[in-house]
Amino acid sequence: MYPESEYIVDLIFIKLKNYKSKKIFLEKENLKEFIYSLFKEHRLK
Repeated sequence: MYPESEYIVDLIFIKLKNYKSKKIFLEKENLKEFIYSLFKEHRLK
C-alpha cells in the first residue's frame, strides 16, 4: 500500500475506534484489506 493510503487507513481506523454512539469491533488489518480492495476495484474501472 502507498504511504498516502496507509495514512488514510490510519485516520479512518482512529475515527471509527473513537466512535462513541455504538461499540465497533474493528481490527486494523481487516480495515486495511477492505480499503485496499476498494482502491483496487476503483482502479479497475
